Amino acid sequence: MKRFLLLPLYIALLASCKKIQVSTNNITANSNPVPYRIEDFRKPGMDDYQTIMAACDSLPENSTIVFDPKTYIFSHTPIILKTFHFKGPATLKREDQIVYTLQEPADENSTSIILNNTNGIIPGDRFYLSLGQIYTKTTFNWNVVLAIKGDTLILVQPLGRTVDNLNGTYLAGTNFFKNINFFWVLSATSYPNQSCSFTDLIFDGNRDNNKSSYSWTLNAAVTALTKGTTQYRNCKFINSPGETIVGHNADVQNCFFYDLNGSAIHTSADKVNCTEDEIHSYISDNTFENTNQIPDTMGGHSEGVITHSNSGGYYNATRNTFFNVGESVLGALYPSNSIYDCGTSNILFTGNTINGAGRMVYLIDTSRAGTIHDVRIEKNTISNLIERDWSEELKYWPDIILKDKSGE
Repeated sequence: MKRFLLLPLYIALLASCKKIQVSTNNITANSNPVPYRIEDFRKPGMDDYQTIMAACDSLPENSTIVFDPKTYIFSHTPIILKTFHFKGPATLKREDQIVYTLQEPADENSTSIILNNTNGIIPGDRFYLSLGQIYTKTTFNWNVVLAIKGDTLILVQPLGRTVDNLNGTYLAGTNFFKNINFFWVLSATSYPNQSCSFTDLIFDGNRDNNKSSYSWTLNAAVTALTKGTTQYRNCKFINSPGETIVGHNADVQNCFFYDLNGSAIHTSADKVNCTEDEIHSYISDNTFENTNQIPDTMGGHSEGVITHSNSGGYYNATRNTFFNVGESVLGALYPSNSIYDCGTSNILFTGNTINGAGRMVYLIDTSRAGTIHDVRIEKNTISNLIERDWSEELKYWPDIILKDKSGE
């Protein structure tokens, strides 16, 4: 199932495809980091992305980077390889989506493509080809631009087929979409120890001008896969065209999520390279409103406000408020599927307020072997929720406690 395949595809995120190895380097911490104003790194002719990267490339580990109180337009994805603390107040906004098209046909084995133009594309950009808005009509592989020669892009790997495996031929005129995340806190070669934080920032996904494809892997907000904790405080995440926060070890408090096509938080980890105590997340005192608004059949990961893949789960969620969410509050609960995951386990979802949702859980999977342990969904204040009889599934998985009536 598509929701279980997230992590292995990160291997192609940069212009290398090395095997992921666990990083054992220790972070050098500064106990009293001096704030740096990001505008001090701007030189004539620099756009916002270049200014952000100039600051990140120049500053030492554990620096605090302060944005000016204005709107910054993101034209590419900053890949963060150090511990930084990003602070506002500022609005970070994704640029209006540029629709490129193939100038000449390509196929699943192509390692280069010719576009109508390459203005606005740089080496390191991740992209998809798309035969339609629905996620199954986009290319399955995450691909990265290795080099640019005129209007020709040299790719990190072959294009591959579409998600539904029905198409491997791409005619001239096929749409090409550049992926833009606000931040990737990860590495192509290791699970780093860095612990970044985001405070007093508005992440505007600009979904009205990024709607040519609804793929769940296109245009998330922040993707963070590290052995350190990624902290979010007093942030707003609005207008997401796909998923929003993706990763594990997230500490999300006092944040506001509004008008999201996909999930607000997508938990994902890797059992081979991470232990359980390195992936747990804490989600508290947040407001989620108008989330997962695109049907799952369109977006591919719109089934819940909090969704799961690989070793998804492993979080405490309490004192949160959920208004008018889409198909469900929580995504699928499922057993392990490979050596990389140990199932959707170790979830405590209690003390939350829910008003207006499809159902509490999208799916409880009883079709495969494996384990699910320590899932407690109980003692929440619930209204306007569609109830479903999960009695057979709960007999199959006795370690799941699921109560979808108020106060249970």
